[in-house]
Amino acid sequence: MSIFSINDNSNYNSILSQAKANKESKENSKINFANTFLKQNVTKLNEIENKNSQTLIRSEVLNSTNNNINKNYYTKTNSPNYDISSEFKNSIYTLKYKQADISNNTAYGYSVDKDGYMGSDFNKAAGLPKDFKIHKSTLDEIERFNQHNMADETSGNYYNSFDMASIVKSYYNSFNQVIRAFPNDKTSFSKADLEQLPKGLNYINNEDNEQIVKNIFNAEQFHEAQAIKYSTMGLDMNLMKLDFSPQSMEQGPSLEGGFNPDMSVYPKNEDGTYTREDLFMSFLKSYPPFPSSNQVVLSPEAKVLEAQRKQEMKANPSFDVSLDDIMTGKVDFASLLKGYAQDGWLDAGIYAMEKGVAWQNVYVGSGISFDREFHQAKANGWKASSQSIDSFVNNIMDRLNNLIGQTRV
Repeated sequence: MSIFSINDNSNYNSILSQAKANKESKENSKINFANTFLKQNVTKLNEIENKNSQTLIRSEVLNSTNNNINKNYYTKTNSPNYDISSEFKNSIYTLKYKQADISNNTAYGYSVDKDGYMGSDFNKAAGLPKDFKIHKSTLDEIERFNQHNMADETSGNYYNSFDMASIVKSYYNSFNQVIRAFPNDKTSFSKADLEQLPKGLNYINNEDNEQIVKNIFNAEQFHEAQAIKYSTMGLDMNLMKLDFSPQSMEQGPSLEGGFNPDMSVYPKNEDGTYTREDLFMSFLKSYPPFPSSNQVVLSPEAKVLEAQRKQEMKANPSFDVSLDDIMTGKVDFASLLKGYAQDGWLDAGIYAMEKGVAWQNVYVGSGISFDREFHQAKANGWKASSQSIDSFVNNIMDRLNNLIGQTRV
């Protein structure tokens, strides 16, 4: 027989309530301790990288779920951490796997998300917008492209490492210059927008061999730049044709020596327009990302070759004249051009001007018929007159000054 009276429910309920209260108080103390411990040790938890620990934590949470945590909140498990509440264990699990997704995926010194896109730390270092998506595979292609193009120079890799953030930053700045007609925050480009984008550019190399865009051309201006380049001697124009066509946003053929990023990782906007990322990749296809000397670490063998090249350049300086030299007045190009003409170096261009022959038929394509005609005329005694030389030089300078004024960045 019970020591309690069957009819004395008040005493029984009182003792039961007190026991329950004591138990809840004890469990609440555990939870409070666990939460305090969690707050004080978040940093340490984030530094955990042992895969066995991940497996243990995942197993504990799954076991707790299978044992119906909601109904057995205070049931102890076989885990070594059985005295820690399931709330605490779930918190550890959440922190652990959020951190693991980041810490286990890095490339070129920066974080990479689960889909392979570079993290916000890379965007900040590369000067990209916060929400800009650049895929790790693109950086891998930059490395492959540059190593491949220097593969014949050394017995191993030409470059030991790349400062990818700096490389991307340089080219993204050039890209922004090229599409400057559109706002910096524009993320949707229609086919009509693509048609308005520049069709070419001219660049120079600075002392670190970094490419700096100096002129941006529409289709007509690019055609004129080509004509002037081919019609003169000593004018160093680094012309690059730009292609922002819809086709350029697609995966191109696999060219061994070309820059060919994976375009499939850059999805289009839902309305079918093209993203800023699409345009940037298209830009890099036309204007391949070569690193400057301060954006790479050369292999020991490559360092020796670079030193030899610098010595050769000092011993044999180039006399080419850039558009930048002309714009800044560093070179009197008209006088230089006239000297070339008087020495006979520009005879083909002067003869073509006199005969009204298009420059394409002189310097590019099938210029065989013109070449035959020109040499026959010289054999028959043709010679550029002083008047023809002056006319040719004045024509070139007028066109060049007009082009520079319209296209200067």
